[in-house]
Amino acid sequence: MSAVKSKNLRNIWYVACHGSVLKKGETMEKEIDGEKICLGRDENGKPFALRNQCPHRGIPLTYGNFDGCEIECCYHGWRFRPDGVCSKIPALPPQSKLDVSKIRAPYYPVRELHGIVFIYMPRDMRKPEDIDESLFPYFPLSENQSFDLVTAKKMDCGLDHSVIGLIDPAHVPFVHQSWFFRKKSNLKLKEKKFAPSHLGFTMVRHAPSKNSAAYKILKKEQTTEISFQIPGIRTEHLRVGENDIVIMTTLTPVNDQETELTQFVYTDISWFKPLKPIFYRFANTFIQQDVDVFKKLKEGLNNNPPLMLMGDPDMQAKWYNAIRSRYEKCQEEKIPFENPIKEQTLYWQT
Repeated sequence: MSAVKSKNLRNIWYVACHGSVLKKGETMEKEIDGEKICLGRDENGKPFALRNQCPHRGIPLTYGNFDGCEIECCYHGWRFRPDGVCSKIPALPPQSKLDVSKIRAPYYPVRELHGIVFIYMPRDMRKPEDIDESLFPYFPLSENQSFDLVTAKKMDCGLDHSVIGLIDPAHVPFVHQSWFFRKKSNLKLKEKKFAPSHLGFTMVRHAPSKNSAAYKILKKEQTTEISFQIPGIRTEHLRVGENDIVIMTTLTPVNDQETELTQFVYTDISWFKPLKPIFYRFANTFIQQDVDVFKKLKEGLNNNPPLMLMGDPDMQAKWYNAIRSRYEKCQEEKIPFENPIKEQTLYWQT
C-alpha cells in the first residue's frame, strides 16, 4: 500500500471511538478519512485497527469470524492476527514452503488513553509506525482518569469547515438558542487572551461568562481554560472550587464530505453522576443545533463560494489554517513542528 492522497492532515492521531464501543472478541467497521477500517479488541482487551480488506481478494474482514486471537476471512479462511500478520492459508497444500507470515493486512497504530481509542492515520501505509511521539494529543487528565462518552454525531461537512465551526465564537448566540445558554439579545464584548499551546492555541484561564445559565448553576468560584489542537480537538477545562470538569469535543473526518463530531466529559464532582442523563440531554440538544446548521451550510458550500474571514471573531479560523499549513510543511520536510501562533488578545461580541 503506497502513499495515501487525502486533503486532510496525515501522519497524525485522530479519535477513532470511545473505548466502550469496542467489545472483546468483536470487530466493527468504521470509515475514517475515506478508508474503511476494521476496529477490534483482542482477548487481552487491547484495541487494534486493520484496513478492512482481506489482501487476498478484498472482501471486508469484518464479515469474518474473530475469536479474540485471529480473524478468519469468510471467503477463503485466511487468518490474520490483530497486527495484520497472516497466520494461515487453508488452501495451501501441506508441502507448501510459502511463508505466510510475510503476508500482512495493512494496519494502523492505535492507542487507548483516558477511555478513548486513538488511531494514527499515516500518509504512507508502508510506514505506519514512523511516528513522532511528541505529536500525540495532550489532555489535562492524570493517567487513571477517563472520559465518558456523551454523544457522537455525523456532520454534513468536511473536516476543515467543521473545525472552523467548532472554534468559531460568534455563532453561539445565534445557533444555540436555548434557555440554558446566552441569548442573541444579550451580546457582550469579550476580551480574551490567547497563547500558543501543544499543536494549537489556548484561551488562557479566566472567569467564565456571567451571561450563561450553564455556568451560573455551578455557583462555586469558577475558572475555565479552552484549548484547541489539530487535527480537531477542542477541550474546555473548568475548575469549580477544588473540582474539575473537562469537556472535550473532537472531529474525525469520515470522508471529504462528512465529519464525525464526538463529545466526551470528565468530572470528579460527586453529585454530577446522578445528573448525567440531564447533562447529556442538554449536550445532545446543543450539538444537534450545530449539526442542523451544518446541513444548511452544506447547501451554500455546494456552490463553491468565495469565503471571507473577518477580524478578531475569525482569527481562530486563521490560526487553524496557519497551524495546518505549518504542520504539513514540517511533515514534508521532516523537521520538528514549530507553532506559528503568538500571544495575542482578541475582542468580539457574543
